Amino acid sequence: MALRVIDAGRVSPLRSQALWHGIASAMTDGDDPVLSLCIPSDPYVGIGYHRRLEELDLRHTGRRRIRVIRRRIGGGPVWLDSDQLFFQLTAPAGKVSPVVSRLYEDCLGPAVDAFRSLGLDARLHAVNDIVVGDRKISGTGAGRIADAVTVVGNVILRFPYEQMVEVLALPCEEMRAEVARLMRRHVASLSDLGRPDVDHAQAAQALVETYTSWFGPSVHGALRPEEEREVLRWEDRMSSPQWLRGPGLPERPARTVKVRAGLHVAWAQHDGVELLTTITDGVITRARVRARDDARSPTDTDRAVLLAAAPELEKALVGAGATAASARERLGAHGDPGRRVGEALSAALGWRD
Repeated sequence: MALRVIDAGRVSPLRSQALWHGIASAMTDGDDPVLSLCIPSDPYVGIGYHRRLEELDLRHTGRRRIRVIRRRIGGGPVWLDSDQLFFQLTAPAGKVSPVVSRLYEDCLGPAVDAFRSLGLDARLHAVNDIVVGDRKISGTGAGRIADAVTVVGNVILRFPYEQMVEVLALPCEEMRAEVARLMRRHVASLSDLGRPDVDHAQAAQALVETYTSWFGPSVHGALRPEEEREVLRWEDRMSSPQWLRGPGLPERPARTVKVRAGLHVAWAQHDGVELLTTITDGVITRARVRARDDARSPTDTDRAVLLAAAPELEKALVGAGATAASARERLGAHGDPGRRVGEALSAALGWRD
């Protein structure tokens, strides 16, 4: 088995996504795996297929003329620009493990080795996060397209945290501030980790060397005619307003942002309660409770009771497990305000019971 390497260099934002979609669509069972590399020429925002477009502040992206492109695989909104090198490993579905954890180990293991060759103590964490310490250093994902499976990632040379947070549609400034704080603390670029000297060419060389060591000798080349046709087809599809709108998911009175595996900021409003929480590895580490004025709010007396109880409710939530049973145990002693906060937490985390 050989590894085909396609280094597309600097390409348009649209082609930076259509490239690997097209390679996967053209792949057959007998093909060798393909490592594709590219750099987007301009900044844009990518969003997973099964995510609501309303997660983005479309007025902001429109004013700034920041393009939004929906990809076929999952995952939330991400800021993408020319300070990143994209890499994708695409292989026939029958040649990779159907077990998700093993798939990521096999397909991201070489990327971990590439980061290590650049002097970083990288490791694979929580299935598919590449981290140094507790900081995520690569955005990854995987999905099946036609008869192929693609695992994608990026090498982040520098990262504009403020611009990433600005493109998100968030319900309050407190949530925006918390997401920004956590991103700065738990997401890192090579520059943040003391390697501002690494450029795209060095990162690409490291990836090619480590993927070759895992997958066999590499053969460098360009897209085949059938791959180019599929790339063009995906460019056309991704340019359509219908594709951008997505599958049409129901609206929820909640908002959750994943910063890295195991670290989320969740917001919800329910029955006059507005709740903002930070959840770290299954434990609530921050909580903010407010009484909300809206059409479904309780009476002024109920709001006053909730406001008075808010400090104790916040104290009860911090340290609780992010499960219905743990939250109810912590909130049970706080009567009706505790019940309402528990229901808001259920809405924030999508609990069914």
